[in-house]
Amino acid sequence: MSELKIGGVIAAEWKEIFRDRRLFLILFFVPVMYLFLFGSLYTSHKVTKMTTIVMDQDQSPLSRQMVQAFDESETFQVTMEAHSEQEVEQAISSGKARVGIFIPSRFEASLKQGHTLPLMTWVDGSNMLYSNSATKGANEVITTFSMGLSAKKLQLQQGLQDEQVANVLSPIPFRYRVLYNPTFNYSDFMMYGLLGAILQQVLFLGISLTVTREKDRGTWGVFAAWRKDPWKIAYAKTVPYFIINVFNTTVAMLIASYAFKAPLMGSLLAGLAVVLAFTFAVCGIGYLISLFSSNQLGATQTAMLIAVPSFLLSGFTWPFEAMPKALQVLGHLLPLTYFLDGMRSVFVKAGDYSSITYDCLALGMMGLVTFFIAMLLSRFVIFRKEAGVAEEVGGSGPVPAIAPPAGTTGLPG
Repeated sequence: MSELKIGGVIAAEWKEIFRDRRLFLILFFVPVMYLFLFGSLYTSHKVTKMTTIVMDQDQSPLSRQMVQAFDESETFQVTMEAHSEQEVEQAISSGKARVGIFIPSRFEASLKQGHTLPLMTWVDGSNMLYSNSATKGANEVITTFSMGLSAKKLQLQQGLQDEQVANVLSPIPFRYRVLYNPTFNYSDFMMYGLLGAILQQVLFLGISLTVTREKDRGTWGVFAAWRKDPWKIAYAKTVPYFIINVFNTTVAMLIASYAFKAPLMGSLLAGLAVVLAFTFAVCGIGYLISLFSSNQLGATQTAMLIAVPSFLLSGFTWPFEAMPKALQVLGHLLPLTYFLDGMRSVFVKAGDYSSITYDCLALGMMGLVTFFIAMLLSRFVIFRKEAGVAEEVGGSGPVPAIAPPAGTTGLPG
């Protein structure tokens, strides 16, 4: 036996790296790809164009100018008008708006008379990035407006000088109300996001190994018996992980609520619906990954590539409004996006079933599409070679499979 040399081992390792194309891409391409991905994510540097609903009870020229000032700022985008506080809170609760603005009646008249009627803003506090950006942006808009646009208007209409304007026009008072997280509790904001990322990671890793484990053992050929009923393979291989994830999520939610005081405001059944839809979607994606991968290592690598950027692209740590369009589309293709949105809607905002309908439908479609593709592959592609070999040897049944390892059983008929 030749003596091992350090140089020889290093050279052999370099050969392996360049021979394994997946490993080569992970080592040299993935860091650069993630750098561009995350760098592009924060190109706007701050949250912009937050959807805003306005309740203008004054309907005066000055109040309309105020609404226009909000709409023209880069922080806000006025998209709706409300006629009651309930409409404003409902729009924020459903996610149709992130910010609400209330302008009281006699707003212009009171300011000209030197009285101070406060302008109120409602802010979605379930995501602290929205609440921080909204309160800062609203303060900037109101301060600029009260000392700028309104002063010019009074000068033009009444011919007042700067000193007279300062005496006549008082600064507009500003108050804000943070919904769902009024104390800016950081754990309320982060707990469900981190929990969702962990649950997705564990489920991805487990389900993506379900087929490749059989491939590594040499027992995958047994499943050719079910090639005409591919749903049986998908069902048998994913049900254990589905049950495990539902159990893990239930336990994790109880611990988060009772041990760490995470908010648990809404219906537990509505939350369970989100969990079931999320588990179904991740099982479908993981099962498809497992079919495509030739071994457990490849399946693990692919699952990691999907899971790692999911947390940032889910809109949880950085809002979609501040992302480039391409990353918004990519983020909406990830199951974690809809799971976290549903969790916030139910457990933080105390929403009902209507608030999670879209999230559950999106997750359900992800699961259906990925499972459908997986079944087509199992029926017409994966076992095609085995079927061809069986025809060549004149056999009418499935290709004889390699015997399972000791202690295991064959498949049911």
